[in-house]
Amino acid sequence: MDSEKEITEHVSNIVLNQDQLTYNDKLTPESGNDYLLYSPSVVGYSSEAEQQYMFLNLLMGFDGSMYSLLDIGCGRADLYDYITKRSARIISYQGIDHNPNMSDLAKQKYDIDVINDKFETAELKNTDWVVASGYFTPRRCETESEDLQKLFKDIDKMYSLANNVVSFNMLSPIGNEVVDGFFYVHPGLIMDMLIEKYRYVTVKNNYSEDVYTVTIYKF
Repeated sequence: MDSEKEITEHVSNIVLNQDQLTYNDKLTPESGNDYLLYSPSVVGYSSEAEQQYMFLNLLMGFDGSMYSLLDIGCGRADLYDYITKRSARIISYQGIDHNPNMSDLAKQKYDIDVINDKFETAELKNTDWVVASGYFTPRRCETESEDLQKLFKDIDKMYSLANNVVSFNMLSPIGNEVVDGFFYVHPGLIMDMLIEKYRYVTVKNNYSEDVYTVTIYKF
């Protein structure tokens, strides 16, 4: 597990790299290709520091026993860069995103190939860790009931593909303005339903007012 010392060092690294983070955060569409490659806005984050904290929370406990990871809705595969820099061993990374533009950016930025396909129908190999960052943020169905059914169906597929751990984040409606087009699920509902089905589940509402992280362990 990540220790308090490791988390402190990670936060320190963010501070030490503040100049680069500030540059990335200030990029605009007028900045050209740098905007597509480095701006956090392109992949749905308000700042690069927010993206880093979210990755840290999603991968809490990723250690030497894990050597393969599937990144669902990988975007330009920034998680690949994050995990390879943190790991002392070579990690087998596989990303999947339905947007071909994002797949092109991943190739351009990190020289890796990601799958351009829909997660729901793609044939994927099992990995130690299956993660989805921001994948469940947009509404995908006409009704809340349909959205919930699709969510739990996708979680079930993630669970079947994971050897050890599934982790993903969700938007919380608690104390937040609910914006049309975005998918909000009460963390208590998620906790109850997933524990009943998978048993070993944690919900961490520990770093954001509107986003929480769910982790499912397979033992």
